[in-house]
Amino acid sequence: MKWSNRVQIVTGQTCVHITLHLLLIAALVWGWQHHALFQVSSVLLAMYASVFIVMLPAQRLPRLRRLGDFLEDVTTTYYFGAAMLVLYLLSRVVHNNLLLGCVGVVMLTGPAVVSLLAKEPVRVRR
Repeated sequence: MKWSNRVQIVTGQTCVHITLHLLLIAALVWGWQHHALFQVSSVLLAMYASVFIVMLPAQRLPRLRRLGDFLEDVTTTYYFGAAMLVLYLLSRVVHNNLLLGCVGVVMLTGPAVVSLLAKEPVRVRR
């Protein structure tokens, strides 16, 4: 068994996802140490948005389906991190804690509500 398969079995994540996690943490720590967290967060969110935009057509085209599945895993994994970065950037502009709390709740519960509403209706056979 290859070592990458062992890592995936033990952690539940591929080596690529683990590397992405480590790079993300390193970028945030670097931004914090160099007082550039706002800029680093903006770049990370722009990268997340670009991956999300590329994912949409890649899922629809049969030739790019494997790439689309990988990008879907990436965007699903990093959604909550991106939501936290958005809240951080909003907190630098908006100074109303109640509004920030409401935006945070909407962002974190949004995917669950959308997935519940987007389920296909159950057909009853007669």
